[in-house]
Amino acid sequence: MAPDVADRSAGGPGRSGTARRRPAPGGGVRVEADAEYATETTQDRYVTDGRSIANLAAAIRDAAGPAEVSDRLEEVTAAHDGILAALDQLPHSLAAVYDGLGGPADRHIAARMRYLAEHRLGPITADLLHTRAELADRSTAPARPGTSLPAAPPAAPAATASGRTR
Repeated sequence: MAPDVADRSAGGPGRSGTARRRPAPGGGVRVEADAEYATETTQDRYVTDGRSIANLAAAIRDAAGPAEVSDRLEEVTAAHDGILAALDQLPHSLAAVYDGLGGPADRHIAARMRYLAEHRLGPITADLLHTRAELADRSTAPARPGTSLPAAPPAAPAATASGRTR
């Protein structure tokens, strides 16, 4: 029985359960349900960030057309909460950590992390933004001449009550 379905088989008023979403250790989401609804087959399921990205890649492969691919790429390229924006924070955060360590090679490692963020991840982000825009334009642009269906022939003139045609 699903946690949100009332049990009315006992003849009394039904009880409904609740489920809560909580962040899982290491990323992802854990869904917890009331203990009375748990069985031996109930398993904790964690959707990691890596699995989410793999699911997104599968959705792009299975997309019906350019517009759908463009929509999926928006999740990757969104400026504030996209995957690449979040990934960009990682090398910058590592650089900040290495800046504070003070070891002989730490400044070099921090500079390398910043380099990776700006000069390696930056071009990937720019290319995917361009690709998304190109796919979005492709789905809204009119067809090239000669590739669209011919227009319907003009309607035949209709006679008016006075016998004239319009």
